[in-house]
Amino acid sequence: MKMLGKILFFNANDGNGIIITSRKEKINFNIQEWNDFDTMPSLGLEVCFKYENSQALLITSSINGDCEDEPVSQNIIDKIEEEENPEEDCETLEEENLSTQATDNTENQIEDINNIDDIQEELGEREESVTVTLNLSKAVSNYFDIIEKNINKRAIYNKVEGKLDYLLIRRFLWTTFNNLSEIDLHIITPKIKILSDDLKAMASIYDDFIIKTKHPPLAYNEVFLSCQAEYQKIKDGAEKTIERLNQLKGTEKHVGSILKIKKEELDTHIKTEEFDLLKNEFKSLNGAYVDIVHMMAELDERYKYDKELLINFEKEYRDDFYKLFNVAEVKYKKSIVNILSAQAFMLDSQLWQKAKTSKAIKAHFHEAGINGEFNTRTYLKYYLNSQDTSKLTNDNKKLLELYNYLSSIQKEHILIITTSVDDAMEYESSIKHIDKSYEAKAFIDEKSALKWAIKHSVKVLILEDRLVKFPVNTFLKYYKKYVLVIPKIIILGNNIKSDFYSIEKLLSKNISPRVLAENVKELLGNQEDDQNN
Repeated sequence: MKMLGKILFFNANDGNGIIITSRKEKINFNIQEWNDFDTMPSLGLEVCFKYENSQALLITSSINGDCEDEPVSQNIIDKIEEEENPEEDCETLEEENLSTQATDNTENQIEDINNIDDIQEELGEREESVTVTLNLSKAVSNYFDIIEKNINKRAIYNKVEGKLDYLLIRRFLWTTFNNLSEIDLHIITPKIKILSDDLKAMASIYDDFIIKTKHPPLAYNEVFLSCQAEYQKIKDGAEKTIERLNQLKGTEKHVGSILKIKKEELDTHIKTEEFDLLKNEFKSLNGAYVDIVHMMAELDERYKYDKELLINFEKEYRDDFYKLFNVAEVKYKKSIVNILSAQAFMLDSQLWQKAKTSKAIKAHFHEAGINGEFNTRTYLKYYLNSQDTSKLTNDNKKLLELYNYLSSIQKEHILIITTSVDDAMEYESSIKHIDKSYEAKAFIDEKSALKWAIKHSVKVLILEDRLVKFPVNTFLKYYKKYVLVIPKIIILGNNIKSDFYSIEKLLSKNISPRVLAENVKELLGNQEDDQNN
């Protein structure tokens, strides 16, 4: 069933509002059901909607809608307010008393009617057009101003090379943070506390950003239309016009009732001495009634004219605003996510770095049978292994997705340096094949290998006993100087006495790629055991 109503309340921040119908019913609505792209919801706007299951659906402005119900006047709203305030109870006019009170009220009605001339002066001259007083770019910029300030404030995070997808890892990251801190509170250093607090602050900004960008029409109304001086002036004038129009409708109805009574009195006093007096009163009141009807017609025409001006202005700039808004939304979202991902990476790295030195956490991992390097991937793997894979919940499926993601970025880096291109390719391929979590990279050029090692956390370094440009010891000297992570070293060929590193394995120069890969896996397994102990 289609109905007419009037917006009694609307909150642009959350999109919720209340419609009052001509039957005095209050119906809640949400912006999601707003179906009019030419007019935005505003206080006092008459609307057309489909009433179904006690809900207002497919809401449009009554100007653009097609309803059979009668519009809601300001008088209806006043009556509702009176009903909600018993102390202001008013007596209604009884039909039989109308005639008696008509004479007493006539002078007051005429006095009110004499003020009609002041209405046009109050409303001001009619505007012919609407001029933009705040351009689109500035409006969009203003909307995202706080977001941009917070992004610029954290620009230093853009220099962090590592990234962890915060939107994917956020729940498990905080679970890990809480669990590890419960085992050993001392791992939460001042640096980790600052990182965690700032990550929470930025995550809150991200959540607010998602809300701010969820309803572009509300943003258009909030930062563009509401900041247009001439648009607002015309809108305020239109609201005053409809308010005055509703007042005149009430007056017209009342004066019309009095005229009817006066006409009946005139008809019954044709042959009495009171006839001339009653006739003059009737003519005066009838003239006032005509003035009211005329003024109502003028105000109605002005209201429609102003509404058309407003609607055309809204239409003219809406699409361009949405385009700029969408570009800004994509831009700022990317920046926020990048910062969050950098913060998540730093917090995760610092947290596990401290966990590796904690005797309490080492003991806990040993007792729980958690094997592997101290990192989120190992901890998550332990949790997933404890779950029934045949009955995975949606949350666990997301954790499985997270584990695959972590496995793709937290690889075991293995560096191979040989003098033979063929050997390099075969060794690299075989090591990658034996375990998907291994990221092997082979070089025949020592300088290129050193640059790669600086950017990656190399766990195993495989060297031939003779290199192309440097002696092995010279290379290891530079390696120790520029690379912070200490690797496990495998030498292929003759034994090398190093002043900088211990040699873990000495293997034949002609070793098969498969056997080399198995030795690498064994060495990494021993490394995990060392960390757990």
